[in-house]
Amino acid sequence: MSTSQDRVPKLLILGPIFNTPSGPGGQGGALYTKLSQRGYPVLRVSHYRNKILRMVHTLFVVCFRNSAYDIILLQSFGLLAFVMEDVVSFLAGWMRKPVVFTLNGGAFFEFYQRYPSWVRRVLGRASTITTPSHFLAEQFQAEGIEVKYMPNAIDLTHFPFGRNTERSHSLLWVRAFHNIYHPELAIETVRLLKEGFPDIKLSMIGPDQGLLNSCRQMIKEYKLEDHIDILGYISNKELYRYYQSHQVYLNTTRYESFGVALMEAGACGIPCVSVKVGEIPFLWKDEQNVLFAEREATDFAAKIKELIISTDKRETLSRNARNNAEEYTWEKILPQWEHLIKLQTQAQ
Repeated sequence: MSTSQDRVPKLLILGPIFNTPSGPGGQGGALYTKLSQRGYPVLRVSHYRNKILRMVHTLFVVCFRNSAYDIILLQSFGLLAFVMEDVVSFLAGWMRKPVVFTLNGGAFFEFYQRYPSWVRRVLGRASTITTPSHFLAEQFQAEGIEVKYMPNAIDLTHFPFGRNTERSHSLLWVRAFHNIYHPELAIETVRLLKEGFPDIKLSMIGPDQGLLNSCRQMIKEYKLEDHIDILGYISNKELYRYYQSHQVYLNTTRYESFGVALMEAGACGIPCVSVKVGEIPFLWKDEQNVLFAEREATDFAAKIKELIISTDKRETLSRNARNNAEEYTWEKILPQWEHLIKLQTQAQ
């Protein structure tokens, strides 16, 4: 337990932190769970998915439950959420509550470039700024904004290594159906692969965030109904079964500030083909623990074909991906958070 002068700090982790069958969702939810297990008094806000309800709930807790927390750990994503983060950080300064900003999202620096004065003003209220992204840390530090690298973590108990149930010619894609994650690229890739592998199958897992209907239409137009299954949301408690049973994982995202899904896939040992964006090239090595592909279906298909026909390459990437994931466990990352909390407490 981290303390200062025998005082355990009370924490408020500010989200969004949605409820899921596996518990509080996202890195904010996981941090809440781990710190609670370590004995810290922790509040979390907010679980509401509706943006207006989430803002009302957040501001209520920040203003009217201020005696229940000493430090705010704010998960910042930019875009529309930054309006609320602006208000929260202003109120925290008025109440003399330190705020630790954690910058998430591979597009955060582009957001800063559009609104540099606003972002600088808000981040200037932070007692400390962290990010799980070397990429974002370098970008902001080049702008004279001090940002501490604090990697995300995964829980290996949810993502055990295993390849005994792997099915031949089976592909897996796990993200939300949103423009950021570019699900269309996975569909285009299957369209090309089915010519050489008539039994190719792609499982797509994730919630709809705007593109599900267009992806279904795309599958129908390409006559891929027998090759692509859309499975919707799968909880972390069950997700490992899909990582373990599929032959290759596709990561098609347009932005990435850490890549939790890619790390979880690697922990289970599924060989991965990924675009080379944001944080990914800082954490993964081409031909060693991942195969990098250009953002085009022809290159994705070529790299997947390499893995399908080479058992040795799949086994090498599988083993090395697991080793890489083991560097980002909560056992290694949580002490860094505890040290940071201790410093915030000592500064009060």
